[in-house]
Amino acid sequence: MEPLLEVKKLTKTFQKKGQEELAAVDHVSFCLLPGETLGIVGESGSGKSTVARMITGLLKPSEGEIYLGGRAVTHLKSREQRQVYRQLQMVFQSPAESFDPRRTLGDGVGESLKNTGLSSKERKRRVEKLFMQCGLPADFAGRYPHEVSGGQCQRAAIARALAVEPRLLICDEATSALDVTVQKQVLELLASLKREWGLSYLFICHDLALVQQFCDRVLVMAEGRIVEEGTPEQVILHPRKAYTIKLIQAVL
Repeated sequence: MEPLLEVKKLTKTFQKKGQEELAAVDHVSFCLLPGETLGIVGESGSGKSTVARMITGLLKPSEGEIYLGGRAVTHLKSREQRQVYRQLQMVFQSPAESFDPRRTLGDGVGESLKNTGLSSKERKRRVEKLFMQCGLPADFAGRYPHEVSGGQCQRAAIARALAVEPRLLICDEATSALDVTVQKQVLELLASLKREWGLSYLFICHDLALVQQFCDRVLVMAEGRIVEEGTPEQVILHPRKAYTIKLIQAVL
């Protein structure tokens, strides 16, 4: 099976004035298969979110290649990049901050539909359907980010990500700001959408219990590198590397 996402020797270096270059991500390589949920875990500063930002085009890699659906996307021009990146959307840690507070949630979800040829009436109908598919009443489209709970806002953010019908969602600590009960509800929603839409997930998370529950495979990152990978059972229940053992012991 051809990977949906493949990164090869992905590297990102930063340099502060008068200092040597620092590799936030150092020659990272992995692939994600269609329909798979791949978790990335590691301590804060291990490079997890930097990898996600490079994959989504928010950061330009210093080295390496990114392939989406078999196509090299690292050096595409902006118009080509926009077309390709419709296959991929990101769900962030703080959903309220990703919406414009002056506009309704429905406006935020519908923004990406403006250039699709749909009439305003069709866009409104589509947005309301997305809200309902994500477990929100249709009339929530008329609410503002500050008028809903964190879990409801994250559901709206997922609806916005689905609006362009992507194949891959990158969830960057998408449940970490939610309480345990709401986390469970959001994970159940993501699992349901995976079945219904045939989605793949790159699930970046520091909570090993959630990763064990939700992911098919796991990558462990430390100091910008992948130090261990395998199924949740292999990595979390039977770790081989000292760093992974230390990471697991820290949450016990």
